[in-house]
Amino acid sequence: MARLLKKYFHEAMLDCVKLHTNAPDSFITWAAFSVIGGIMKRKFFIQEGTYTIYPNQYIVLVAPPAVGKGTAINFNWRIVRDSAPNYIANMIPDRVTAPRILERLAAGWNSAPSLINQQIVQGSTDHSCTIFSTELSILLGASEQMIDYLCEWWDKGEFEYDTKNSGSSFVKDLAVSLVAGTVPDFIRHIDRNRNMTIKGGFTSRCLFVYEDKPARYLLHPPPVASNPNSKVILDMLKNDALHIASLPGGEFTYSAGALIKFDDFMRNAYATQRDDSEAMAHFKGRMSVHISKLAMVLAVSHSDKLVIEQQDMELAIHFVNQSLKTLEKVFRGSGDSNLAEATGHVQAFLEKNGGATRRALLRNLYRHMDADTLDRILYVLTEIDYCRKGSGTPPMYVITQKKP
Repeated sequence: MARLLKKYFHEAMLDCVKLHTNAPDSFITWAAFSVIGGIMKRKFFIQEGTYTIYPNQYIVLVAPPAVGKGTAINFNWRIVRDSAPNYIANMIPDRVTAPRILERLAAGWNSAPSLINQQIVQGSTDHSCTIFSTELSILLGASEQMIDYLCEWWDKGEFEYDTKNSGSSFVKDLAVSLVAGTVPDFIRHIDRNRNMTIKGGFTSRCLFVYEDKPARYLLHPPPVASNPNSKVILDMLKNDALHIASLPGGEFTYSAGALIKFDDFMRNAYATQRDDSEAMAHFKGRMSVHISKLAMVLAVSHSDKLVIEQQDMELAIHFVNQSLKTLEKVFRGSGDSNLAEATGHVQAFLEKNGGATRRALLRNLYRHMDADTLDRILYVLTEIDYCRKGSGTPPMYVITQKKP
């Protein structure tokens, strides 16, 4: 079947659903990326030096409750669920333990059958999958070793593990993706609750997308099927998803323009790394891989050429860089200081309101801190030039740094 969309898959998805949901556009966009990455499985790759990059990604949508994390994930992945036959992507739900996921990965999935010499031949076994978790806390809380496994699955194509009854098992040709949603408080407390390293291996493998409010406020959003144009786009999205799934795969190459953009961006990113927080520095260590993975997803979402063009690279850099810039918000409130969480509340309130008096801060945040704690936090924030104390009566604390 031929492609029908004349634009990127994620752009068409936005056109399809933005009149029908309050979910943030960024959530819809990244959920669409997760769908394409899941459909690509392990068939597509980039060869870099001694290792191979596949388009599997760990995408985590972060927002307070009722902002639209689950809505964006569920609507996008309905395209996979509605596909017939259902071979375009393999899914594992989050309400399973790590051993059960390992068993499922080892067993694999049968790929679509094909007709050879007028005989139906069963497809090969596929060990690519997307773990689907609208509540990340459920997935990570299911097993003590889940974080360790996820770290290995992100960048290893082979995995060996011990089973309770059968000794060691070995899984080859592995490609695991994750699309998940969570609330900011879980991210802030993840290291305290489960002794996990918030700024280490797992989180540097994740692309966090943060929003604090819905994109729009539709009191009674109409269903997609009620809008003829939206319905046509949805049918085209399903068609193109099936088309991408039917591609044989292969190795991607970069166009000259894409490679120049990529190299220039990464040189600049490394040059400014000394000023980064720990979370950002760890992320930058894997940033080039994140960009390559997303560039493959973008390229295949609108073309069969297996060439990452300059516009694909520019978009990949843009979206990954936006994820980098939100890390400070995502991890705000985590850290070794006993004031870390309270400081996060003060920063969030100042950024939301553009500034505030001490009284306004205390009136809104007294459940999280007392007056002495607030004064200590304001002193630190002014000393590091995050904000300044104005000269009015009463004085306003105004942010001096740019928002992420």
